[in-house]
Amino acid sequence: MTKAWPDLSAIDEGYYAVLDPDGQETITYWRRVRTAKVDALKAWPAKAWYGPPIPRRSEVPTDRAERDKFVAAWSERRRVYVGKVVAAITSGPEVAGRCFADFRSRCCMCGRALRDNTSKTYGIGPECRSGMDPAVLARYCTPEVGWVHAKALKARKEAP
Repeated sequence: MTKAWPDLSAIDEGYYAVLDPDGQETITYWRRVRTAKVDALKAWPAKAWYGPPIPRRSEVPTDRAERDKFVAAWSERRRVYVGKVVAAITSGPEVAGRCFADFRSRCCMCGRALRDNTSKTYGIGPECRSGMDPAVLARYCTPEVGWVHAKALKARKEAP
């Protein structure tokens, strides 16, 4: 019996960036999508892939029983990886949203390019922040944001 995929209900629609949970010392970008047909956390941009690599056809066993075991093991690794990403985002959604905005210069709510300095300061464009509670908006300017960025930049500089 397989375990359930991570619960995404605690993550609002929007864009997020978190450190790779597999310890790769890189930033991974994610988009939370919730529509009538789709309820998912997807890698961003659309063709990006993070986590366990998709096996090549030559790596998959041809025997049906072996193949089923192989696919089940890979699916479990993928489920665990996505669970770690969900945990990282839910531990600080404002930080993850702001990290996305800072590294991508895009609104963490809608993904549009940020143009003015106020928008870049908050990481949220004028349309998206127009109805936000000031207390919620203030959480996007926290020391944790700087900590995440410093850690990511340190990792980037230490890479060979």
